[in-house]
Amino acid sequence: MVKLPKELQKKEKSKPKQPKMVKTRPGQSYSSRSMRRRMQQQGIEMNPIDATRVIIEGTDKTLVINQPEVVEMEQMGQSIYQVIGEAEEYPVGEIEIGEQQVIEKGEEGEEIEEEVKPTITENDIMLVAAQANVDKDKAESVLRECQGDIAKAIVFLKSNK
Repeated sequence: MVKLPKELQKKEKSKPKQPKMVKTRPGQSYSSRSMRRRMQQQGIEMNPIDATRVIIEGTDKTLVINQPEVVEMEQMGQSIYQVIGEAEEYPVGEIEIGEQQVIEKGEEGEEIEEEVKPTITENDIMLVAAQANVDKDKAESVLRECQGDIAKAIVFLKSNK
């Protein structure tokens, strides 16, 4: 058998191939799985929070973040909240947080306030009626009494059968 010159011989690498790194997002140095592992090793617990809106009131402006991603991180008895989302800026005092809403100004400049009534949809009524096995009229009246709280209405109807 004829031996080929070294340049023509097929060279085989004796080193095993290393696994390729997982692609990360810009600014991220670890994959999310390895990040969770590192945080667990350091005693940090992460709990997602189901939030619909976050309001941050400052001295000069108010930030409102609708549909945010909120994560609570606990370490050594302290909580850190991470909020991710698009913020809208408002002047101080423009956003009302309570259960009342300013409707109009009176003749002498005083504010007339009216309670905000919860909106009850047809789907809410049908859900309560189906879960409590009652007709739609009864489900709607109990929902109005419970101020739109679906769970409270279902429990009330089930306990009063």
